[in-house]
Amino acid sequence: MRIAIILPTYNERENIKKMIPLLEKKIFPQIKNHQMDILVVDDKSPDQTAEQVRSFMKKWKNIKLLEGDKKGLGFAYVRGMKHAIEDMKVDAVMEFDADFQHDPRDIPRLIKALDKGADHVIGSRYIKGGSIPKEWRIERKFLSIFGNLFTRFIWLNFNIHDMTSGFKLTKTSFIKKVDLDNLFSNNFAYKMHILHDVIKAKAKVVEVPIKFLERENGKSKISKKDQFESFYVVTRLGIYDRKRFVKFLIVGGTGFLIQILTQEITINVGFALFIAGFISILISYFFPHSDINSLSQGVGAGFGAEAAILSNFMFNNFWTFSDTNKIKDSSHFLIKLFKFNSTSFASIVIQSLAVWLGVKVFGDNLNILGYIIPIRILIVIPTIIFLVIPLNYIIYNKIIWKTHRLKKISN
Repeated sequence: MRIAIILPTYNERENIKKMIPLLEKKIFPQIKNHQMDILVVDDKSPDQTAEQVRSFMKKWKNIKLLEGDKKGLGFAYVRGMKHAIEDMKVDAVMEFDADFQHDPRDIPRLIKALDKGADHVIGSRYIKGGSIPKEWRIERKFLSIFGNLFTRFIWLNFNIHDMTSGFKLTKTSFIKKVDLDNLFSNNFAYKMHILHDVIKAKAKVVEVPIKFLERENGKSKISKKDQFESFYVVTRLGIYDRKRFVKFLIVGGTGFLIQILTQEITINVGFALFIAGFISILISYFFPHSDINSLSQGVGAGFGAEAAILSNFMFNNFWTFSDTNKIKDSSHFLIKLFKFNSTSFASIVIQSLAVWLGVKVFGDNLNILGYIIPIRILIVIPTIIFLVIPLNYIIYNKIIWKTHRLKKISN
């Protein structure tokens, strides 16, 4: 496997003078069965960092230099990742700081996790064996810990302990699934966006404990603006994840109104009773049956559920799941609609039976605080909320509109 360690630099000449020889002489010889490359992404450093790298390139042929304008840490990493994937044809990329906050001795440990089957390896400060610098001021420790917890909470992901680590190793097959041209940040928050998309791509994520160190030279590049931007990016990605579910709830609310309206009309005009008469005759062949009233209300609930299903099908197809491949085949619309109804049949049965049994047990109406409310409405609401909505969302998302990412970056 060919692995590129990406080192973004800006005025890092003194650090690079120590880092590259350490990697070449001490670290890389420990790594077996892999071709190790160093890709320095320099933002035209005034301190002649690039010249120092060029001097090392004469001695070690596995060093590459990529120069460009200073546009932020995230932009530099993206530039490096694209070059590593498209020009160097590497199999994995490592994000690594040149300022010795990341310990070079941890590099073989992350690669070992990759060898054991991981797709995305995180150098984690917040698992057993990991740590942040004791020298940090209390406010910086708080921001680091709080920012990480905030991300885990907003994304509802509690399996990963260090969401904000900048020391990561990722297979390029998963980097290709990230839209690198449209990250929400060109600065420090880029790492959260990439992690978010790698998780969504179903990468196997493994954390390896690391001790995050204090810088040997220079000052931290993290500004107040970077901190606020990170919270913004995390929140925006969290909202984006739930956008489809919000649409689904809106469509479901519309469908609910259509359902109740259809249910009440079919019951009150006698159509549900008419259909229930035929059903009652069929049922009587199997067991004695005389309660046509509860049966008719169950039939009305079934018609209401069918009307809601048809409404939801149209709205979800053209709005909620419009960014997916929609129906899985290109068959005729009526055939698609039949398939949709077939998968949704369970929700019709559930609601019909719930109303039928509810009216049979509790009667037609219930007096609540002086208001006479039909039992069928009291029964159908919790049935929809607790049974039908979760069932339909799973069916829609996993079967009818099986989602996938529309944009993929190819070699």
